[in-house]
Amino acid sequence: MKRLSKIIVLKRFLTLLLFIFCGNIYAQENISGYLNQNEIFIGDTVDFTVVAQLEQDAQLSVNQNFIFDGFDILSSNIEHITSEKNIYKLHFKLLTCKLGDIFIDSIPVFFISSDGTNNLFFTPKTEIVVKGVLEQNGNYDIKDIKALKKIKVKTVYVLLIFTVIILVILCVYALVYSYINRPKLVVIDPQTDALNKLSLLYENRNDIKVKDFYYKMSEILRIYVSEKYNFYALEMTTSEFFKKMKPLLPNSIAPLEFKKYLSVFNLAKYSSFTPNEAEIKRNYDFTKNLLELL
Repeated sequence: MKRLSKIIVLKRFLTLLLFIFCGNIYAQENISGYLNQNEIFIGDTVDFTVVAQLEQDAQLSVNQNFIFDGFDILSSNIEHITSEKNIYKLHFKLLTCKLGDIFIDSIPVFFISSDGTNNLFFTPKTEIVVKGVLEQNGNYDIKDIKALKKIKVKTVYVLLIFTVIILVILCVYALVYSYINRPKLVVIDPQTDALNKLSLLYENRNDIKVKDFYYKMSEILRIYVSEKYNFYALEMTTSEFFKKMKPLLPNSIAPLEFKKYLSVFNLAKYSSFTPNEAEIKRNYDFTKNLLELL
């Protein structure tokens, strides 16, 4: 009996440890979502709000591309409610052209943990009913179709129609002629185009925010890499982009140096990031050198 009691106590202790362990895993992020209305008519918009309580000092990434299948996102914004509990609100105004019971599927939302690593959570999956404007038992007023009246066409109308046709033909001819004789566009190779955009961005750096400068500089690099190596880099996380680029780096650029360079773009997402002119010039030169060597 004593041995049996010890086994029961041991089982209860292990169950308690498992409960505490699972609780710690799922207590990192507290995610919830709600709609401003659960039923709408076709053509109406619905507000979908996601509330995310993240771990302390974690920060939600900006410039994310959100996509809900079956819905058009008319507007979206991220609001930091309070720093004490680190709560963020994501507001989406959605429009759909489908009817019936429709699910708003979960989508990933990226954030940076307190230790600086990239992380993500998923928005809650929810359901909404979209109704048609015409109900099944609606009261319709359908008129009988009357016999068509015979229309007499006068000579002046014929001349007017003929004149309109001639004008349309002349307009089409003018458009085709101007298209054939249009100035030929000068095709610039992707590398030269990327370097020109980077140079122009650096020249106008004082007219934009530091955060926007670093975002556009990263965008120029990722677009060029996507076009040259045939993979879509714009929506990759920093770690994914680093893994993809590591085997493509020239011998003169060490992977550790490139990883440190990418980490600057994560820091640039926050208002507290204030590099001096020398640091901005150093990151610009590194990007330019990378574009020239790839």
